[in-house]
Amino acid sequence: MKENLFKKAIASRKLTEEEPEPVQKVETSQSMPALPKVKEPKVDPVAPQAEPKKRGRPATGKRSDEAWIGRTYYVKRETDLDVEEMLLQLRRQGIEVDKSELVDLLLAAWVKWQKGDNIERQISEITPRRK
Repeated sequence: MKENLFKKAIASRKLTEEEPEPVQKVETSQSMPALPKVKEPKVDPVAPQAEPKKRGRPATGKRSDEAWIGRTYYVKRETDLDVEEMLLQLRRQGIEVDKSELVDLLLAAWVKWQKGDNIERQISEITPRRK
């Protein structure tokens, strides 16, 4: 009959493992000096406490700004590519507008138009063309 290698490996492992020695309690005697008590710093309950410094980079984007809310909308691929191209041209002219800002401005102009407001001024803010 063949020797069971699995049982042999387990048995050899059990032999090599050492059991930890039990921790013995040290009895305190009168001859040992008592440790001095450490004074805790007094905390003023009225004074503001400095918050511990958070790890990572600070949250300064739209995701952490409560004025912005995340939404998902579908746009045709061709429209998205055209918008990307136009925004890239604007960036080359020194005008920084990202898609979410553009969508926000266009939706705000649409709401004002629906209410009957004059949107010429708001549209002029988002277009590089000046009259």
